[in-house]
Amino acid sequence: MSGNELDRILTETRRTLESLRGGMAAPPPEAPDVEGVGEAADGRVKVTAGTGGRLKSVTLDPRALRMASHELGEAFVAAANAALDDLRSQAASAAGDVVDTAALGTRGEEIQNESVRQMQQITQALNDAVAKFNQR
Repeated sequence: MSGNELDRILTETRRTLESLRGGMAAPPPEAPDVEGVGEAADGRVKVTAGTGGRLKSVTLDPRALRMASHELGEAFVAAANAALDDLRSQAASAAGDVVDTAALGTRGEEIQNESVRQMQQITQALNDAVAKFNQR
């Protein structure tokens, strides 16, 4: 396995693990578009969040306009947070469908084993060089 291939695999692994953790990392190209929806004030305020954690839409029921401005602001914050929570949940489910975590784990073990083997070779080469140096 070349160093470039190992770097590529480690980069892919980090990106995938970040997306599985619910971070806002860029989704893999094959990931489906997902969105989360949150509501507050008995459904009078509805927010939709899209991929990347950006708000897509805000819908206000006409009854929401009768609310005091601070109540409307609080409802908007609550709906937006609920939409973002729902988005994270939907993204994790979609990532689980796209990413074969068992294969990822197996590949991670292979990389670890290869790294250990390469470190053993490097250590042996260093030990050989030190032994030759000490013989002089």
